[in-house]
Amino acid sequence: MKNLHWGHYLCILIVFFLAVVLQVLPWPQGWQGARPAWLVLAVMYWILVLPDKINIGTAFVIGIVWDLVTGSVLGVHAMVLVIFAYFIRIKYMMLRNLSLWFQSILVIFFVMFIRLGLFVIEYILYHNVTFDPHCLYGALLSGILWPWLVLLLRSVRYRIRLY
Repeated sequence: MKNLHWGHYLCILIVFFLAVVLQVLPWPQGWQGARPAWLVLAVMYWILVLPDKINIGTAFVIGIVWDLVTGSVLGVHAMVLVIFAYFIRIKYMMLRNLSLWFQSILVIFFVMFIRLGLFVIEYILYHNVTFDPHCLYGALLSGILWPWLVLLLRSVRYRIRLY
């Protein structure tokens, strides 16, 4: 794989910035948990495509940014995102060769486990957190959006010649 130049890094940074913005956009009252996991989808895509350049360290930095933007305890989202990125990284060749629809099913389970992990950590820290069943809708919505996100980012990647 050839080296990335600054334009490639800028494109990846823009995608992560848009994912952060979409992650914190307000949703209607009572449906906050149904928000798709945009940062998880972006991290998963770039780890599958560029596993040597976008890795666990990138997931840690994105997780810290996610913590800072949402105002949660520093390191909570980072820890869960790093664990997720580790599992994606060690099995990236297998995941990369699956069909988009099967990847979507796996995305649903990944997002459910990430949200369950965040709930467990927040329950340990605060003891008064309740589980929002709408987060299952968010996992389902993330899985539905996965094929279209992959196709969109693939076309952007080919347009800037990031193979």
